Amino acid sequence: MLNRSGKQIVILVVDDELVIRDLCSKGLRNYRVLQAGSPQEALACYAAEPVDMVLTDVQMPGGNGIDLLREIKKNDPNAVVLIMTGFGDKETVLEALRADADDFIQKPVNLLQLQTAIEKALGRRALKEELAAMHSLDSLKGAFLSLVSHKLKTPLTSLSLGLEELERYAARLHSTDVCHLRLVSMREDLGVLAGLMTSLVRMHQALGAPGSGLVSCDLSEVVKSTAESVERASAKSGVTLILDLATVPVVRGNRDRLMFALQQILENAFKFTSDGGTVAVSLTSAGRYATIVVRDTGCGIAEDEMPKIFERFYQVDPDATGQVPGFGLGLFCAREIIRQHGGSIELSSQPGQGTTVTINLNCLEG
Repeated sequence: MLNRSGKQIVILVVDDELVIRDLCSKGLRNYRVLQAGSPQEALACYAAEPVDMVLTDVQMPGGNGIDLLREIKKNDPNAVVLIMTGFGDKETVLEALRADADDFIQKPVNLLQLQTAIEKALGRRALKEELAAMHSLDSLKGAFLSLVSHKLKTPLTSLSLGLEELERYAARLHSTDVCHLRLVSMREDLGVLAGLMTSLVRMHQALGAPGSGLVSCDLSEVVKSTAESVERASAKSGVTLILDLATVPVVRGNRDRLMFALQQILENAFKFTSDGGTVAVSLTSAGRYATIVVRDTGCGIAEDEMPKIFERFYQVDPDATGQVPGFGLGLFCAREIIRQHGGSIELSSQPGQGTTVTINLNCLEG
């Protein structure tokens, strides 16, 4: 069997009895097995080459398996160590658990039990490594977003100031002059870049530590303020906003992040709804839950795109122009923020029949 590096998995068997070491080696033919007769020999072997798992006895001359376990975990907290112990040795089991043992093998060794325990422990190790890699990648992406937004801020400010000078000069020209038209286009493009930079900053802030800035939020006020703000900022004056907001129990959360999540959903609703259409927002409560529903009469989403809508950097492009503004992070951020607040978010849609987003949040009791 192979590890994440594509090399054969290495298991170090530690026992002072050669017959036990040989028995374990025979039962683990799919792995590369190293042997050590003492804790000291095991530590030397562990330091000499990469080891994926350690299988160790407890009682050995010159030391014991629990001390070996502690030493290995001290140097490598992610190491996988299984302890071989006699039946009913509860004190040893408790001591090993406190030392962070990954599993136990009962003596006398049963090869089927041994193989099963090894497979389970390796599966847990692979999951831990995958989670660690995902966490590292998320941290890297966050740092990248912060760096990009910081680096863009200064040149954008400089470009904006220079453009203002040119616009003052162009004000003396006829509105149909080519130079004037070009400056109008440049101002629009600069506005798009500035908007993208602002989105980067806000997304980085929105995905910060989930437990920070928690207050009791009036959800009716949060929804109303966000919806009216998005309506004012929308370029589509022909889309009607309908609000139906009941008074609901307060929600404990980060107000700015909740507003940011709602903003992403509402901006999509306005973006994909044609003039003459509607965006309807309702707020209700039942028991301990508050429910926000955003329903638009827009173009809808194709069935094959539905599984991907909450993925990072994925954008719905109904006209297949490749020119949809934004980074494709809005719905991903919205889902993460709602999850940080212990809630859930669902989306349903059909082409030509609009889209409905449903958010459920826990209310404070009483």
